[in-house]
Amino acid sequence: MSETVAAAATSPAKGVPATTATPSQQARRERMLSAALALASQGGYDEVQMREVAEQAGVALGTLYRYFPSKVHLLASALARHLSGLREAVLDPLPGSADPPTRVMAMMNRLVDELSRDRLVAEALIQAMTLASATVGTEIDDVDEAMIGLIGVAAFGPDHVVDERDKLITNIIGKVFLSDLRYWLGDRMTLEGVRASLGDTVAVVLAGQQALVR
Repeated sequence: MSETVAAAATSPAKGVPATTATPSQQARRERMLSAALALASQGGYDEVQMREVAEQAGVALGTLYRYFPSKVHLLASALARHLSGLREAVLDPLPGSADPPTRVMAMMNRLVDELSRDRLVAEALIQAMTLASATVGTEIDDVDEAMIGLIGVAAFGPDHVVDERDKLITNIIGKVFLSDLRYWLGDRMTLEGVRASLGDTVAVVLAGQQALVR
């Protein structure tokens, strides 16, 4: 029986969420996420094996499954943490005097830069998002929330309160971003092509948003 099948048979549908974790649980969770990314940097998605993650993180395999019921849960959480950790890096300093599309593209370009630093890690994270199903809802929500925050603040400033329109904007841009990254990882698109595609998408989506406001 594979580790993924075993996890489905023995683990709860949801792991230990970061928002309710105690300090010791949070530290343990961080070790497991860091171990997953370290393994991903050696061989991408396939290199991340739950038993190896547990060993590198210094936890029992059952403990790892209690936090992350599958590899997809684990890597989706790693992506959410990665995006949240990029908040200061991608927002400082954004061109404050530029219009929203320019600021959003400045942020997206920095995000592309960060992900392209380690192609194997990017491959593992994007593969996890591609395979994620309804059972990975909490982790996908965390990824969505991180992206909404990045795009919303880039477009409208750090004091902006996220609304439903922001979620719609981010959903559209995020889908194009994810799709283009898959093309890049499959050598069907260059990074320059990814940036150009995102530029077109951001311009059209934000222009439509501004038209709706008027």
